[in-house]
Amino acid sequence: MYDVYYTTGGGPWVNAGTDLWVNDFLENVVPHLKVRPVLLIHRNKPEGFEDFEFPIETHWQGDNVGEFERICDGARRINILHGHYTPMKAIVNNKDKIHSNVLHNSVDHILKSQVGSDAGVGWHPWLDSKWEKEVNDWATHSIWVGLFDILIKNKKIPNYYEFKHNLPLSKSNGLGYAARCEGRKNPHYLENLKCFIFTNSFEFNAFWKNAVKLNYDKARIYHYYGNFKDKFYNMDWGISHSAFTSEPFGYGIFESVDRGKLPILHTSWCKDFEYPYRVSNKKQFNDIYNHIVSESYEVKCNWFEKLKNYMVTNYSDKKQWINSFLDIYNI
Repeated sequence: MYDVYYTTGGGPWVNAGTDLWVNDFLENVVPHLKVRPVLLIHRNKPEGFEDFEFPIETHWQGDNVGEFERICDGARRINILHGHYTPMKAIVNNKDKIHSNVLHNSVDHILKSQVGSDAGVGWHPWLDSKWEKEVNDWATHSIWVGLFDILIKNKKIPNYYEFKHNLPLSKSNGLGYAARCEGRKNPHYLENLKCFIFTNSFEFNAFWKNAVKLNYDKARIYHYYGNFKDKFYNMDWGISHSAFTSEPFGYGIFESVDRGKLPILHTSWCKDFEYPYRVSNKKQFNDIYNHIVSESYEVKCNWFEKLKNYMVTNYSDKKQWINSFLDIYNI
């Protein structure tokens, strides 16, 4: 007897917060599962995974599609850790076995976040709102890991973040951006600004520079590689563009604070926390950035410490996070 844990990524290949979440799940929740877990990854195995071993039995769809589907057919339950945004045969054929579905974002929120945006256009992966609703209707347990409320009925188990760097606030007024370049991350706020950008440079250049034709001549753009992260965060910048629309959790926001960067936040993120450096459009971003530059270091430190204390107090209980998931998987 075994249970399937289905995802689109994880391991050393980290492209988004969802991959970080899956890795965290494998390390901290899997060792306490009562029924044998089998990990199914719905993608081709990327280069560089040859010597990497997951902590549980793992199968890649690209290795053998038929075997991938047969494993789903023979499972006691299917637990979706991060599902594909479009219909999948293995899931449809076994919809009665779906015990849980973890939501890392709401498709409707992603799509609607671009309505009225001052970007004019917005890039995002192809998404299917109808498919998202169907999977949640099939699942016995729908689990939402974000911080705001969504309309889909769910059990809310917010993510957590472990502060490991705990760096003091940087004194630099340089501006940095470390995030994916989809529309809701608002990379257009950085047009004409001197800044450091750490993202998928191929997508960024193809869409924001060449298709939309925004001006990033003052920006220094670095392609995202996991082993380059420390070097990027050690560059001369201390203010983080973290003003992401409909951000479900925000690993990047937490990490910017952990590494001593003062974030500019979107007005929609953790609205219960009073914070002066919030924006909802490009003009406001420019105004707030210039305001921060003129602030004293003492004032910035005060808000930096308040934000960090809020994060630690509300979103750092790892033990509670683990037990909340075990209460569902070990039923």
